[in-house]
Amino acid sequence: MSLFPVGSLVRIEHGKPWKRTITMSGIVKSWSDGLLVVERTFPAGGRYDSLGDEKLAGDHGLVEVVGGSWVLRRVYFRSDGQTIGELYNIQTPVVLQPGLVRYTDLEVDVVRRGNGCVEVVDEDDLACAVDMGGISHALAETARSIAYHLADLLRAGGDWREADSMAPSPRGRGLIQG
Repeated sequence: MSLFPVGSLVRIEHGKPWKRTITMSGIVKSWSDGLLVVERTFPAGGRYDSLGDEKLAGDHGLVEVVGGSWVLRRVYFRSDGQTIGELYNIQTPVVLQPGLVRYTDLEVDVVRRGNGCVEVVDEDDLACAVDMGGISHALAETARSIAYHLADLLRAGGDWREADSMAPSPRGRGLIQG
């Protein structure tokens, strides 16, 4: 039996030990060669995290997840298929369980806007999480290194999944404080 049958509902737990956990859901679009693709829809109103673009009726997106990865990709689209932008979440290695994706957000993200501009964002949120004791200095440095490596990869036309090459093995490490 597949962890993620196509067409099934999947829950995504976006953990933040220093804040509340955000739970999202979507429908499995594909699950192949270790890559899970989840389709989501959004109500109109508000703005997309880190991109700042307004959410309009008919907007939808994809979440691409690889188990054990420090990065996941979210792509947002307008109803006509035009890409709004991409957000690359930097987090602790993703844990996959039947119908569930779980990770702890490390605050810093990388965005690629609709015009192709790539930038590292939310470093101030990462600094705040360190100051509050939610993320260790060492883990924050790992998150920053992955984010900047990923931004360079994207600017050079590389595959976002290569960013994990900058990450340490999480085995035996206390990644999160608190």
